Amino acid sequence: MNLLRRTPHPLILEIPARSWLRALAEDAGGTITLADVPDAVLREIASRGFHGIWLMGVWHTGAAARDLALRIPELGREYTRVLPDWRPDDVDGSPYAIAEYSVAASLGGDDALAAFRDRLRARGLGLVLDFVPNHLACDHRWLDDHPDRFVRGALSDVEREPENWFVHTTPGGEERVFAHGRDPYFAGWTDTVQLDYRRPETREVMTSQLIDVAARCDGMRCDMAMLVLEDVFGSTWGGFSGSGDFWSEAIPALRRDHPESTLIAEVYWELEDRLCERGFDFAYDKELYDRLVAVDVPGVRDVVARPVAHHATRVRFLENHDEPRAAETLGPRLFAAAAVTYSLPGLRFFFEGQVEGRRVRTPVQLGRAPREPEVAEIRGFYDRLLALLGRDALHRGAWSPVEVDAAGEHAAAALVGSRWSGADETVLVVANLGDRDATASIPLDRPGGAEDSVRIEDLTSGDGFERNRRELREVGLELTVPAYDVRFMRAV
Repeated sequence: MNLLRRTPHPLILEIPARSWLRALAEDAGGTITLADVPDAVLREIASRGFHGIWLMGVWHTGAAARDLALRIPELGREYTRVLPDWRPDDVDGSPYAIAEYSVAASLGGDDALAAFRDRLRARGLGLVLDFVPNHLACDHRWLDDHPDRFVRGALSDVEREPENWFVHTTPGGEERVFAHGRDPYFAGWTDTVQLDYRRPETREVMTSQLIDVAARCDGMRCDMAMLVLEDVFGSTWGGFSGSGDFWSEAIPALRRDHPESTLIAEVYWELEDRLCERGFDFAYDKELYDRLVAVDVPGVRDVVARPVAHHATRVRFLENHDEPRAAETLGPRLFAAAAVTYSLPGLRFFFEGQVEGRRVRTPVQLGRAPREPEVAEIRGFYDRLLALLGRDALHRGAWSPVEVDAAGEHAAAALVGSRWSGADETVLVVANLGDRDATASIPLDRPGGAEDSVRIEDLTSGDGFERNRRELREVGLELTVPAYDVRFMRAV
C-alpha cells in the first residue's frame, strides 16, 4: 500500500538531502549515506506525526551545474551571506539541473536510496522524490546522443539572447545550439537545457522516466509542472502543430503501472485546477501563501471560504526551498498564519528546520547549511500544532470554514478558522491575523445524545468547561483570541 494514501490529508516533511546528510555526518564524526541515517532521526520524524518525507535533491547533477554555481557572482555573494565560512567543496550545484535520474554517489547511490525507503516504510513513512519535466542539466549526455529531444536554435539566437541559448560542442567538434530551460516570464536557468515537448520522442522518453522514478518512491513532486502544458509550452517556444499534451499522455501511462503513486504539482498562474484535471492529486496553493505574507486578511478569508473539494487538492505550505523562512518573513504573525494554513484540508508540507524556527534560507546550490539554535517558543507552538494535526478528526472528519459573528467588532474581522467534525469530537482552529485582540461567537453544532451540555476543552491550556448544547448551536461559543494568536478548541 502507498503510505501517503492512508489519509486524504497527508503530512510531509521536505528535507534537502545533501545538506541534511552533511549535518548528520558532522554530528557523527564520519561519513553518512542514505543507508546510514540513524534510526533515532527517522523515529523522531515519525513520532511528530509525519506520513512521509520529500527527500529533495537526490539525483545526480553534472559538472557544469556545479561549475556555474561557483562562477556566478550573485550566488557567491549569497553563499557568503548565508554561510560566511563556505568553501568550494560546499557547493554541489542546483539539484534541479539533473544529469541522470540516478542517486548521487555522495548520497550512497541507488542502493542506499532503496535501503532508506525500506527503513522509512518500516516506520510507516512514505517517500517523495523530485521529477523535473521541463529541463535537464546543460551537459546531459542526450545533447550528444539525442539532440532532437531538446529545443534547438541557431547561432543568431545565442547572439540575440545569450541568457536563453548556449552552444554545445560535441566530442566530434560539432557546434550545436540549444535553449536553456525557462518559463516565459524570466531568463533561462543557465545550468539547464530545455526539453522539446513538441516531439513525440521527447514525450515518450520522459514518460518512461516518470514511470521509472515512480517505481522508487511513493510520490513525486513535479517541478514547475505547468511549463509542459501544451499552451504554456507553445507560448514560450512556438506552436505544437497537433502534438499531444505531456501530462495527458504520461499520467494515464503512469497509472497503469503505479496506480497509487501520489502526484504533486508545483504550479502557479491559476493553473492548479488544470493540473488536477490532468490527474495530479495535489497542486501548490501559492495564492493562500501570498495573501498571508501580504497581510491581506479579506483575501485570506476569501480563499478559506472556498469549497472543500477545492481545498482537498491543494498543497499547504509556509516555506520550502524556494521561499524565505517563515519565521523571518512572518515574524509575530507566524503562529496565526501556520494555524490557518495547516488546518485546511489538503496535503500539508513542512520544511526541514521550520519546526525549530530557523530563519536562514540556504540556496539549493549549497550542500552545507548554517547551524541555527532552536527557538523554544516556535518549537513549542509547532509541537502543539502537529499534535492537533494528528487528531483523527483532522483526517477523517468533515471540514467547514468557521463563520465569525463579529457582533459589530471590527477586530473580529481578522479572525479566520476551520472546523473539523469527527465521530468523537469537533475541533475548532481560530486564528487572529490582526494586531488587536478580537472576540467573536463561533457557531458550534455538536451532534450527540439527549444531554443538554457539551464539554469544551482548550487544547492549548488544558482548561475545560460545560456549555449548553442549544446555546452553542443558536448563539455560538464566545472566544477571545489575542492579536496574532491562535485558539485550538475541542467539543465532545
